[in-house]
Amino acid sequence: MSDSESIGKMLRSVLQSSKAGVSIDSLQSEYRSLCGESIPLKKLGYSELEDFLQSIPSVVRLEYRMGELKCFAAVCRETAHIAELVARQKSSKKSGHSQVVNCRMRFKPSNPYMLNMRPRSSLRQPSAGDAYKWPSHFPTHGGNRGCSSSVYDVELVRRRITQLLEKYCSGLWMSKISEVYSKMFNQTLHPQVLTDLEQWTYICEESNSHLLSLSVVIWPSQVEKPSSNNRADRLVYPPLPPKPSIVPRSVTFSSTPDSAPPSKSSDEVVSAEVRQRIKELLSMYSLGVWAHALPKLFMDTYKTPFPENVLDNLSLLMDMWTVEYPIPHDKSKAILYNSSRTDTETTDGQESQQCRSHPLPSGLEVVGAEIPPRLVLPSEHYPSVLVTEAKSSNTVTIRYVGENYSNAQQYLEDAMCSFYSQDSNHHPLSNPVVGQLVAVRGEDGDELVRAQVMEIRAPNKVKVYYVDHGFSLETSGINLLELHQDFLSLPFQATNVRLAGLETFSSHPLVLSSLEKLAVGKILLMETLEPCQQIDMPVAVLYDTSEDDDININSACLKTLQDNTMNNPLTLNVAYQDVCVTNVCANGIIYCQLPSRGTARLSKLLEKTEAFFTTQRTSESLVSRPFSGKFCLARHKGKWSRVEITNMFNHRVLEILFIDMGIPATLEVTDLREIPPLLVKDFTIIPPQAIKCRLADLKVPEGDWSPEAVLWMKEAVMGSADCKMKILKLDEHKAEQLVYTHLFIGAESLELDKSINHQLTQSELWQKLATQTNNTICISNGKTEKALCYVHLILLLFFQPGQNMDVFVPVACHPGYFVLQPWQDLHKLMVLMGEMILYYNQLCKTNTTTHVQRGDVCAARIEKNWHRVQVRGILSNGLVSVYELDHGKREQVHRNLIQPLIEEFRQLPFQAVTAQLAGMTQHQWTEEASILFRNHVEKRALVAQVESVQEVSEVNDELWGRRLTVYLVDTATEDKDLWIHTILADMDSEMSSAA
Repeated sequence: MSDSESIGKMLRSVLQSSKAGVSIDSLQSEYRSLCGESIPLKKLGYSELEDFLQSIPSVVRLEYRMGELKCFAAVCRETAHIAELVARQKSSKKSGHSQVVNCRMRFKPSNPYMLNMRPRSSLRQPSAGDAYKWPSHFPTHGGNRGCSSSVYDVELVRRRITQLLEKYCSGLWMSKISEVYSKMFNQTLHPQVLTDLEQWTYICEESNSHLLSLSVVIWPSQVEKPSSNNRADRLVYPPLPPKPSIVPRSVTFSSTPDSAPPSKSSDEVVSAEVRQRIKELLSMYSLGVWAHALPKLFMDTYKTPFPENVLDNLSLLMDMWTVEYPIPHDKSKAILYNSSRTDTETTDGQESQQCRSHPLPSGLEVVGAEIPPRLVLPSEHYPSVLVTEAKSSNTVTIRYVGENYSNAQQYLEDAMCSFYSQDSNHHPLSNPVVGQLVAVRGEDGDELVRAQVMEIRAPNKVKVYYVDHGFSLETSGINLLELHQDFLSLPFQATNVRLAGLETFSSHPLVLSSLEKLAVGKILLMETLEPCQQIDMPVAVLYDTSEDDDININSACLKTLQDNTMNNPLTLNVAYQDVCVTNVCANGIIYCQLPSRGTARLSKLLEKTEAFFTTQRTSESLVSRPFSGKFCLARHKGKWSRVEITNMFNHRVLEILFIDMGIPATLEVTDLREIPPLLVKDFTIIPPQAIKCRLADLKVPEGDWSPEAVLWMKEAVMGSADCKMKILKLDEHKAEQLVYTHLFIGAESLELDKSINHQLTQSELWQKLATQTNNTICISNGKTEKALCYVHLILLLFFQPGQNMDVFVPVACHPGYFVLQPWQDLHKLMVLMGEMILYYNQLCKTNTTTHVQRGDVCAARIEKNWHRVQVRGILSNGLVSVYELDHGKREQVHRNLIQPLIEEFRQLPFQAVTAQLAGMTQHQWTEEASILFRNHVEKRALVAQVESVQEVSEVNDELWGRRLTVYLVDTATEDKDLWIHTILADMDSEMSSAA
């Protein structure tokens, strides 16, 4: 997307938010408030805002209102077309006005590394033909990956090479690998693999004899040297049994353990039953499971101990799993993957057959010799979709909105109009057949769309399904034309998805009415849950982000099934007995349970659940597809309780809320269980039993209560057998109720001066605890932790002049300063952060305090994640200024959210590397140049070629004094390399010419 198109879309969003229009005098400020920057008029070639707006009539409509020039959003051709079709669909079902299509969407933050493509997959390298763009003094070799022409999945190929060499245990010539690979996996081996094979130290190494030996760990080869040093004449071997002698090793940061496991002996054979059970568990967690979690998971699932020798020697089951060591030198943090997963790739012939056999949303198979290819899922984590129909939650029809989807479909329909209008020989179909693909002319004669014949009705009436728009209509037979094969190249745009978590209630009237109200006819964001193969119907979660807070459509539909009469009704000035305080939060919120039909029913259901899991011996209850908003079960103090997943840190670590106690927790996905199928309906209708309260007349200081105050409060109110509550006020905000109450512990009278509230306000000890600031942070000019410089310099050694490196750019200020992260190692960082979340979220419950000083390297909680940071300054208002060592950002956090960085989390080199753009001469950057640069590189995966590694002066207590000078290349578009420095040079040249 060009910059002008991007600005136009953002400008449209600004104007659509104001139906009354935006004054031209305030448009820049409105745009700045949304985008964080002004419209770059000079870069666009305009000196006046009005001139620019007049040049984009498709985006902005200018009108004088009350003597003032106002800007309105012009009708968007794409969304207007969609809105018209949705309106037509609505009117065909019922009378009345059609629903307005919601087009205002706020970007939903997601894992930034998933926005472009998957970490651990190689990016396409710049082609050799573009070498002329480099300065003559600069080397043009391809670095560590060479000049590949397309993207391939590194992890998939590694697993396949492992399987291949296990089959050819006597060795295989390098020249034969491509041929054998193609026959074994029915796919051509990417030519870059043969070069990369020598660099894959997890799998193989080149020995002194110039041979490659396959291994999970690194072993010296003991084979004969071929007569030639040509790569094609080398032999590739599977691993040999290790010698008993110690093999010297060098210090490396790799995904392998430090030492090799012992060889498999006859007494270490794993039984067939255990192997089958392990395979079953791995298939449930296709995205990997921690090795250390396997024994408990095995015991909980099958009620029998896990063989101890297996974890001590993971090579025993290398035919069943693939082992990854994402945290350097820590063998206990191995992740196990199912090595027999079904590959998702298909050949063209297979794909065509799948498209034919897999029914369209119409429910019919395609009749005819030619059919379009299958629709490919977007690469974005949260693509925009238009929901056109919801027959049930298991059959929700959507169409993707975007450049390669709705835009492409609009171009196709324009081409159809042009084609059928030019030739008068296109006559109506005389004998249409059910399932046949046709071109349908609109009632007004101006539109042509692709459709499928659903039913032939008399007289001369045919019911057709619009395969690109996702609904059916009855039309006259004279509007049906033969669909030319040239219009079958684009996949059908309408497709079905299944909403996660609603399977049991897919056709419930309350769920269907909620979908009609919240989703149908609206443009929403959609998250597709993994694993999702192309042959399967996607399982999805829908989000409405048009308001300030996201609405999880799946969760909202499920909550409509709750029976609120099961709760104890809340009434002002009424006393409630037998109150149970379940949690006290630092922000002053207290969660309570009241006696009710719901709590009584819930208690009985949880007893049945305990009995169910005690007798169950299968893996059916494991949660294999977690998602935000999912309701399931987890243990609290040894007993199963209802939980809702509130945040997904990654596929293995997540945050939950015990909805009946108001207690948040962080745990691993292996700790979750599905609600027993026979109890799902009973559990669903019971509303959450935790009531959100605040003690009336008790102030919460800025920055929350201190940890000591929270602990004191918990001891005062939790666990009391005689607790009463009197409601003072009820607040309702965004469908969430907050109860202001007085609590009474062991008091016979309900006079306010007997309440806990009153006692606390009069207590000197409480006043001291509640207002106490954490003075444990020492302010000094301590020296930087130089011991960690070495760790980071090891990372910098990977960046050598002339080398190509795949990188991700998390922060870009301007071409003179931006931050790089090694793309291939980002999955290690994600795993490390997941481990930090588990560790520090549990540690914070102990109310520990930390002594830190300026320059220290610590762990800090920023938003909901824990990051490795360096303290840059300590402020008097209780905040600490920190620098994120893995992401290159500066943040301010509360001092209570800082913890020591333990040794386990110091092993991975800090991932943020500062850099500047090569090929540029100026050192001062205009706002326009900085904006252009950020739009092209920030939050993107790019290829960097290192020109030099600079020694710079040490400032601001940085851990290192080096900065890279690199060229950046965007190779996301096939067969097109976009060199970032040439874009800036072209802009500079245009502005100079204009001046």
